[in-house]
Amino acid sequence: MICVNLKFSQIFSIKVFFFMEMLEEKLKIDKISKGTVIDHIDAGYALTILNLTGIDESKNLMTIGVNVSSKKYKTKDIIKIENVFLNETQMQQISILSPNATISLIENYKVIEKKKVELPKTIKKLILCVNETCISNSEKEPIDTEFLVLEEKPLKIQCIYCERIYNLEAIVFTSKEKKEKKIKQRLQL
Repeated sequence: MICVNLKFSQIFSIKVFFFMEMLEEKLKIDKISKGTVIDHIDAGYALTILNLTGIDESKNLMTIGVNVSSKKYKTKDIIKIENVFLNETQMQQISILSPNATISLIENYKVIEKKKVELPKTIKKLILCVNETCISNSEKEPIDTEFLVLEEKPLKIQCIYCERIYNLEAIVFTSKEKKEKKIKQRLQL
């Protein structure tokens, strides 16, 4: 056993030095000057969100972190994208896949607004009802799809027309065929 007498200032400086060494081992992601940060995405959903929202087609600088350590959720995904601001539809799409996500708007390297995505009580036009006999699929009756949110976590929704109930894995989003296929692949993992 070794005894060492240290003053408070010495102990403090040793702790700070140790903390600084630990920081050097962490991955650092550069700040963006202007744009959007989508944080606290459920782990494994960043690429699905990029694809579903159409952000993946942007030519702007993008930083994507997948399975990043998180104190609150153990692991999370994060997306930073320069010069892009999300619209309401994109934020609703994110809320369906990752209801814990937060959106930060950045100007001059500073957060000017931060908000948590909110899953609406009803979801309109974003999801298809796969029930072929549902009136929302009738060519004679052009009706937009509408679903009631029964549960947020795990997600459970119900078509208001045919009353079919879906969980997250069964959802088909109204988007390009290419995107629907990729989303289904991710959700089956």
